[in-house]
Amino acid sequence: MNPLTPLTFAACTAIIVLAVDSWMLSAAVIALVTVCSLLFSTSRRSLPAALAIGIPACLGFVLIYAPFGNEPGWWIVTRDGLSVAAHLGLRFLAVTMVALAGMSLVNLDRLMLALQPRVPAPMLYVVGSTARLFPIARNRLQNIRQVHQSRGIDTSTLKAKLNMVLPLIVGLVDDAAQRSRPLQRLGVGAPGPRTVLHDVSDRTVEKVLRWAALAVTLAVLVSILI
Repeated sequence: MNPLTPLTFAACTAIIVLAVDSWMLSAAVIALVTVCSLLFSTSRRSLPAALAIGIPACLGFVLIYAPFGNEPGWWIVTRDGLSVAAHLGLRFLAVTMVALAGMSLVNLDRLMLALQPRVPAPMLYVVGSTARLFPIARNRLQNIRQVHQSRGIDTSTLKAKLNMVLPLIVGLVDDAAQRSRPLQRLGVGAPGPRTVLHDVSDRTVEKVLRWAALAVTLAVLVSILI
């Protein structure tokens, strides 16, 4: 599957959920994404991450809206305030689950290859570097921790962890400086179209489905505005 296909479906679904603003649609999307996450192992890891992000947000909505409604309920919780909090929580959780499930189906290398003929090279490099920043920083931090441990330094304390921040930042800056020269020789900033040696397959069926998803999303937005 072309990596643009799940991203397009995820983006269109999130836009429709936000635009329609219906708790029934949000609940249906949550149920559908949950079933798909349980059936497909590639997107199964996105479900705990979505819950870890969505549940605290839902609790925050309850704290913000539940006590300040007009219809008395139980204790300080009002019925209309709780209804607003539940509505916003379902919508937020639906968008979060769709976004994480869509990204879990995408391989970053294949995505960069698919975008290379379509996106300017400097912008593509910025996107790729940003997406890879976290794993690069995590690996470098692990190396710094292993070096400290090999010298007999305790890395479990807060002070020891703070002492690893400066080497981490210096290492990331040094990595960026070392990558700049090869990028200049590759002509990243040069104008003109790019070609890919091993192109990512993009079947006609997927193209049609992506354009259909965009058309449906546009039709929903127009119907809401009208």
